[in-house]
Amino acid sequence: MKSVYKNILLIISLVISTSCVDIERYEDGRISYDEIFQNDKKTAGYLNRCYSYLEAFGTQYPGSTMLAAYCDESHDTNDVLHGAASNWQKGQLTPYYNPIENGYELWGHYWGGIHYCNVFLDNIDEANLRSELDRNSWRAQAYALRAFYYLQLIKRFGAVPIATKPYDKNFDYTQLKKNTFAECAQQILSDCDKALEATDEELMWRAGNAENDKGKFSKAVVHAIRSQTALYAASPLWKDGDFGWKEAAKITKESLDACLAHGYELFRHQPAGNQGYSPYDLYFLTPMEVTGGNDRETIYETGGRMNLYRYHGLPIVNGFERVGISPSQELIDAYETIDGKQPILGYKDANHLNPIINAEATLYDESKPYINRDPRLMASIYYNGSRHNLNDPNSFVWTQVGGNCGIKPYSSMNTRTGYYLRKYTHFESNKNANKDGIFKLYRLAELYLNAAEAINEATEGDVAPKEAVDAINSVRSRVGMKALPMGISKDDFRKRVRNERRVELAFEEHRFFDVRRWNILDQTDKVVTGMKAENLGGTIKYTRFAVDNNRKAYSDKYLRLPIPGDEVIRLKKLTGINFQNPGWN
Repeated sequence: MKSVYKNILLIISLVISTSCVDIERYEDGRISYDEIFQNDKKTAGYLNRCYSYLEAFGTQYPGSTMLAAYCDESHDTNDVLHGAASNWQKGQLTPYYNPIENGYELWGHYWGGIHYCNVFLDNIDEANLRSELDRNSWRAQAYALRAFYYLQLIKRFGAVPIATKPYDKNFDYTQLKKNTFAECAQQILSDCDKALEATDEELMWRAGNAENDKGKFSKAVVHAIRSQTALYAASPLWKDGDFGWKEAAKITKESLDACLAHGYELFRHQPAGNQGYSPYDLYFLTPMEVTGGNDRETIYETGGRMNLYRYHGLPIVNGFERVGISPSQELIDAYETIDGKQPILGYKDANHLNPIINAEATLYDESKPYINRDPRLMASIYYNGSRHNLNDPNSFVWTQVGGNCGIKPYSSMNTRTGYYLRKYTHFESNKNANKDGIFKLYRLAELYLNAAEAINEATEGDVAPKEAVDAINSVRSRVGMKALPMGISKDDFRKRVRNERRVELAFEEHRFFDVRRWNILDQTDKVVTGMKAENLGGTIKYTRFAVDNNRKAYSDKYLRLPIPGDEVIRLKKLTGINFQNPGWN
């Protein structure tokens, strides 16, 4: 979106705060809301302000790290520099210090976005505009943005108060209450429904017709918000009302079908020449075009090209500064063999050093652990012996002892686990030319997996429904993975869809929230291991080892972020209610 119109003044306090003052004209040029909404340009500028709370997801966390560093997907090598992700894993999160935040407070940030949307929606109907199409389009976008900000809030903090009007100076704060998660979800879905009331001309199915439109919400974005909201509201951690799996199944299926009916499809273009291994590989390097173009899967992407070669790169790359995240052995263990078998079924010990190997996974070889694996492993992770520059037959990543990218236990310049991030990275990226990918916030594959999970959970039988199996197989077919069989049990399918999300959506900010909504955080986030490779006379020996077996961010209180302490105190004074999340008092 274009930069925000600079002369807009926020007078009313940010939704849940302390005080308000009258709106008037000031000598320095600031103007009242009445004047803002009497002009097309200023009204459009205020909508831009509503958009301004959208972050560039991906590497926006402290130290340019990824959310993967805060869950079991990876280990952050900035721990040697006392990085924020390391502080998180040490259990240093408090109501007064949140290691995930990077320069702004998440709670206040999203409430700020909600406030601007509330002001906009409160004024748009009476705004003096020349075009009713603009009015309806902008109204729909504001409803979608408010839904998005509320979803970001409840994913992180759980149930929150619902505010759909800007609070004036006479607001009675004793009326304020903490709504249930189900009520919050219903409010989000209601906003989505209002956005979808716009015609396809008023709110298009893609961002627009020109590059200027990039960043605008579309009807597909609204359906992505609907789908994720419904999935979360029915999930074990968040279910606290009448909203259940049947409602989630209906909504996730509706949203998937709507996007499919309007031209969205999985990216299946084969890489030309040596530009990648598979469509999955190439997809994350392909920028979204506002009209679809080659990429008809992406629903919304944020920011520009990520500087992964620099902050999550390889020691052999020109311009590399640090490794950033080192993918975990636990993640590598999640990738199936190419015949659809899960090679690792769990672990015999708390440190994950003795895996339970699936006897049916005959293609898995502990001495050659990366062959015959799901192609998404090769596309997402650099491991010992991975090709680097695909145009150079002699370019390899060697993480083995003495290798060009070997493990160093006390350095931010080398892997800590034996693995490096490959997803989103381009082998030709360096300080002279960045070809890395752009973060895909919403994409069609997620909608397939949302529907697969919800439809399976909603069934009253013991067998996974055909619709659910078809949805997950659509995603698997893109990389040539064997289809899950019809007749698979509901319980077995639950395990498979959870694992499918883990590999398909790796490093896309889903795992952090998935293990919470499934309420399995204490099963996943206690330990991270790696793989040491040694060349012993031409034979590579692989040995698992513990990288961090003293993680502390897995108890029940970590299922939700704490509301900032000062805000809790203010709310308690205004309402008499303690709004703080469990465990953070």
